[in-house]
Amino acid sequence: MKKVLSVLLLAIAVLCGCIRYQPILIPEPIPFVPTANVSPPFEIDAVTSASPKETSDPGVMAQALSEDGYWILSILSDVHMQGELNVEGTFHDKDDPAAPVYRKLALYAQDANHNVTANYTLITPRINVLSPNFRIQNGTVRGDIYVNAHGFQLTGTILDGNLIFASQAISASADISTAVINGEVSVGN
Repeated sequence: MKKVLSVLLLAIAVLCGCIRYQPILIPEPIPFVPTANVSPPFEIDAVTSASPKETSDPGVMAQALSEDGYWILSILSDVHMQGELNVEGTFHDKDDPAAPVYRKLALYAQDANHNVTANYTLITPRINVLSPNFRIQNGTVRGDIYVNAHGFQLTGTILDGNLIFASQAISASADISTAVINGEVSVGN
């Protein structure tokens, strides 16, 4: 038995000695050298990028509707905001200073012919409207809307919450005729 064990150990030692260790060589990286006057094998007809005017990110949405934001914002899917959403600042239609004061939040998607293809839901405890002539169009808002600016519009939108105007004059300047409001409409508080 000792003889068999000794032969087995000797065979293992010989085999291990025959295997040669070879380290894995990692080649040096080849530096990138830009080449001048190289054109792609295709023609570029447009360049696109993600636009902060279209988002479903609550943080980007809050910034886009702030005083330093944009005249229009479209959401790309349902959005759930943890805190209140403040709509502030005075903006002009299509960012044209000669155009009327106007701001829009689109809760829908549309095709090339402007047909609505999807409606989205914005869930937030409260929207504070401080931008004049602000329109929320289509989709659903779940939460209360407090309006403290003239010319507010709720167009084709379902509101699952209360709509509160800061004054009678602000309420009189609003257009909510095409909205479905599943809550109370009031003035004050």
